[in-house]
Amino acid sequence: MKILVIEDEKDVRLNIIEILASGGFDSIYAETGLTGIELAKETAPDLIICDIKMPNFDGYSVLQELRQEQSTSMIPFIFLTAKADKAEIRQGMNLGADDYLTKPFRRTELLETIAARLKRHSAQLDIQKKVKELRDINNQKDDFVTTITHDLRAPLTTIKVALQLMEAMPNNRKQYTEIALAACTQGEELIQNLLDLYQLESGETLAASEPLNIREQLRKLGESFQVRSRECHQVLKLDIPDDLPIIVADSVSLQRIFVELLNNACKYTPSRGEIVFRIEANSEEPVPMLNITIANQAEIRTKDLPHIFDKFYRVPGSDRWQKGGTGLGLALVKKLIEQLQGTIQVSSQDGWTTFKIKLPYETL
Repeated sequence: MKILVIEDEKDVRLNIIEILASGGFDSIYAETGLTGIELAKETAPDLIICDIKMPNFDGYSVLQELRQEQSTSMIPFIFLTAKADKAEIRQGMNLGADDYLTKPFRRTELLETIAARLKRHSAQLDIQKKVKELRDINNQKDDFVTTITHDLRAPLTTIKVALQLMEAMPNNRKQYTEIALAACTQGEELIQNLLDLYQLESGETLAASEPLNIREQLRKLGESFQVRSRECHQVLKLDIPDDLPIIVADSVSLQRIFVELLNNACKYTPSRGEIVFRIEANSEEPVPMLNITIANQAEIRTKDLPHIFDKFYRVPGSDRWQKGGTGLGLALVKKLIEQLQGTIQVSSQDGWTTFKIKLPYETL
């Protein structure tokens, strides 16, 4: 703890510094009010002890100046005075002083006063922190509601417009039906993702663990994404070893992780671009691990990379195929992986974006 002593009388100043040292405090000092203000701004002490009666720039002026400066406005401030005058005390308290000591004072009196001020200041900081946290939560809730309202309204608006066009131009009924159905799917995905995130954040799992042939699960999933990638003229390379073990796992959560990441890769990879999916089981580590890599030929800007796991975050201008999305997919992936006691890392460089996942697993 560092304490600033502002006192023009040398003997008093040295006495205070000696008492502070005996109490385990570091101290710095100023002989004038103006010097004290400069030191307070430069060093941000944990507490200030200041004499009132000083030539040119008295203690009241020091306090007033420091309380107007944001960086020093909350520093605990104790006044020293040669007499206990009620008018002086009232004036100091009105300016924002935290306490008063009358000269001469005993060692225990000074140290107890400092301890009380520091304890109260710490409590005030804790309260301010909690208030800020509550304010941030409320702001997040406001943003959350605003975003959900907007994202739910978008597919509803699309459906409404498609139905109106269907009525106005019945010959194009099939086209507008497909548009309306796609918007319904988008709305359903948003609602399902929201429900899943809520369930996960409440500490629940999506499904119970059970024996799972992960190779067979990935084979079926790969077939469906091979069809999609061919339609977009993309190259999907799957590296799924034949010797993957039968594991005990939450198959629903794993399926969601794989689908969301492959869906993202297809969505953001250009025509003739490559997508690589690789998985291996490493049973030689202290805890057996599934090591999964999903990479695609598309680079995310450095400034966007830290936000891709944020709820509702969409990398601007990156949806090459205009498939739309909920902005919740990667947030859900991260939450699922954390619940499975795994980790996920992402990097983007040299024209590629790579997700690396480590998931512990158990065998039968």
